[in-house]
Amino acid sequence: MLKKVLLLLKKLFYYFLLFSGIIFSTSHLGDNYMGISDEEGYLLVIGICCLTAFFLEYFIPSIKKRT
Repeated sequence: MLKKVLLLLKKLFYYFLLFSGIIFSTSHLGDNYMGISDEEGYLLVIGICCLTAFFLEYFIPSIKKRT
């Protein structure tokens, strides 16, 4: 039980770091170089984080189970 809680906290921390890092980079690069506003940048970051979570938590393990 404690192992599962620690694993969940580790994953939440990983995705928090991923989300905050991409937010910082898109808010800086989006204004200066890409020409997108913060709102569009946040949607982009949420999409990237959701796709990353999907691939790491569902897609890759389901492929490994099949082989």
